[in-house]
Amino acid sequence: MRRKRSIPVTDTLIGRGTSSEGRIECDAGLRIDGEFSGEIVCRGDVVIGESGVVRSNVEARGVTVAGKLYGTVKAHGRFTLLASGEMNGNVAAAGYVIEGGARLNADCRTDPSLADGRADGKRNDGRKPAPVAAAADGPSAAPQAKKQAG
Repeated sequence: MRRKRSIPVTDTLIGRGTSSEGRIECDAGLRIDGEFSGEIVCRGDVVIGESGVVRSNVEARGVTVAGKLYGTVKAHGRFTLLASGEMNGNVAAAGYVIEGGARLNADCRTDPSLADGRADGKRNDGRKPAPVAAAADGPSAAPQAKKQAG
């Protein structure tokens, strides 16, 4: 019996100097170094390069912004805003990384249920999830890490 080969998933690039608008749905990663307006739904990660300007609603596994993003983001994993990046709008993500010098002008919501693929923030029984305790990697965890390391 022959095995079917899976077709490799290819990343998508909107390069510098390219301008596009509409709706993008992709299974792999998406990198934007040009300009895009519209809607992005990506099962992989979305990266907006330093020269990228995006005016869009973005839903992806992870979102990294080094350029400019205007719109609403739903990251099922981590939202990362690099020092050169600018975010304007709304962000809901399972986790965040914000570098010093980044420009963040957004309403942000941490929603651990996004990591489970439940984008609505509700439990299966329709009730809202209970508040989450402080993250283990927060400021209170720093002394513990020092004790373990030393």
